Amino acid sequence: MYGNDTYEPRPERLPWMDLGELWKAVQALLDEDRVDVPWDHILAEGHGVVEEEIRAALSDGTYALHDSVDGRYLATYVGWPSRPAIVVLFELRDVGGDRRLQVLTAYRSRATRRRAHER
Repeated sequence: MYGNDTYEPRPERLPWMDLGELWKAVQALLDEDRVDVPWDHILAEGHGVVEEEIRAALSDGTYALHDSVDGRYLATYVGWPSRPAIVVLFELRDVGGDRRLQVLTAYRSRATRRRAHER
């Protein structure tokens, strides 16, 4: 009832430490099309990011650890110096033995993030 089925597997965030291994796992999930994007949220918030930009950020962007949540990451992609960067906030999740890449949000940003934990 109300979407709380106790028999449904709950997604579990997978913790990662090494950003190089994370990048490899993300590439495999992109190749297998195991990516979940909250399009309702992205469209409702007016972020104006399309699937190709999200995939470019995840494929070719710079990865960073989230500042406060273990197992959450940022991918930042700057395709052209004159354009805003694409920022993708994501997690890797295990749902009943099925590994998925869960995009939490994606947006454009002119500001650059600090570079403390990038690959």
